Amino acid sequence: MKRRDWLIVGVVAVLSLALLLLRPGAVNPLQGEVYLRVSAPGQAFDLIPLTQAREVVIDQADGSHNVVEVFAGGFRMKESNCHNQDCVHQGDVTQDNIASRPLANQIICLPHKVVLELVTGAGDVPEINP
Repeated sequence: MKRRDWLIVGVVAVLSLALLLLRPGAVNPLQGEVYLRVSAPGQAFDLIPLTQAREVVIDQADGSHNVVEVFAGGFRMKESNCHNQDCVHQGDVTQDNIASRPLANQIICLPHKVVLELVTGAGDVPEINP
């Protein structure tokens, strides 16, 4: 490659890096209030603010039982009577770790069809900037 080609590649790389770092929301994609949205068959839940510690119990007519532990800034599936316990082992969902989690802003209990999501104040799924 000629000297001019290296110069063009360098300029493009610097501009790309600058755009990546200066992009709005690049530092924290979850600016503002965040909530827990719970979806379970046949049940309706209000958005739960992630401001203080509490437990949310999800009991279904078929005997399915889940307990969600909410803490300041996040949540985790504390307990479930499903056979594989994958939802319990998915760990915490917080504002800081959604970009590094395999399911991003969600915990899913597939046998019970329960979905827990970290959402913004408008009820939208946050944009994840890896």
